[in-house]
Amino acid sequence: MSNPEYLSSRARNVALGMIDSRFVLLNAGDSSAALHAETSMAIEMAHSLGAIDIDEHRHYNERLSRIYEAQAEEFLKDIRRAQ
Repeated sequence: MSNPEYLSSRARNVALGMIDSRFVLLNAGDSSAALHAETSMAIEMAHSLGAIDIDEHRHYNERLSRIYEAQAEEFLKDIRRAQ
């Protein structure tokens, strides 16, 4: 168990699990600022710890931005409908 490859693989799996579990919530419609912040923090931590590389970091941030934009657009539509 002291194998560095095992540890980095395990750390990667934990990091990806943390990120992906938050994306599941976002995709299910949770638009809370706290969840967006947690997702961003999970991405940054995973990258800073070396669990994801720069391309994965970019991919996750772009994905988060697309979700945020879609949720903001839906929010604006809801406001317009309520007027």
